[in-house]
Amino acid sequence: MRENLGSIPKSFTLKKDSFICSLLIGTMFLIPIFVSSVDSSHQIEYVEAIVSQSINTTTLSELIEKGNTLFNMSKYEEAVIWYDKVLTIDPIHVDALNSKGLVFNKLGRHEEAITWYDKALKIDPKDVYVLNNKGVALANLGRFQEAIMLFDKAIDIDPDFVDALYNKGGALGEVGKYEEAIVWIDKALAIDPSFPHTLNSRELILPNIGK
Repeated sequence: MRENLGSIPKSFTLKKDSFICSLLIGTMFLIPIFVSSVDSSHQIEYVEAIVSQSINTTTLSELIEKGNTLFNMSKYEEAVIWYDKVLTIDPIHVDALNSKGLVFNKLGRHEEAITWYDKALKIDPKDVYVLNNKGVALANLGRFQEAIMLFDKAIDIDPDFVDALYNKGGALGEVGKYEEAIVWIDKALAIDPSFPHTLNSRELILPNIGK
């Protein structure tokens, strides 16, 4: 999963290419933040068939798919088992490391999530999905300024990365920088007018401008 296991749990969402997952519970954001994760598009029947195969004949991508499917069914502890199987075979598999971070973020164990994101970033410091997801974890801990720095890094690498644009706006809103928040939310809207929660978040922030 590249929440972009598809975007910010971000209260965040997951994405692989950028598929949005459910919001994280217990987020402190005024507006929802999206985590980036992996999109599990295969049918459950297909994934269950994979389970019956031995690890030796199952590809890493199939193992990841199994974990992602369980993740999307909210079976987080079971999903970790499959990500761990990938890491046993390939300890530097960025998607598996990122996905473990997403699981711990969902479970509210944000410090642990950051540990796994850091492992992934040590391997690929320019992975925008991992940067975004770490930013979401920091935001969930109330560390908004640090989160904004991570979103900025992702945006520097990919200026059109909607998740990071939107999440930066959300984090700015949390620290009372409402006018700046609107600017970044509008940037996200300009790229993807259908991005979840964006219009609603904009409406939540607007009344605070000028106060």
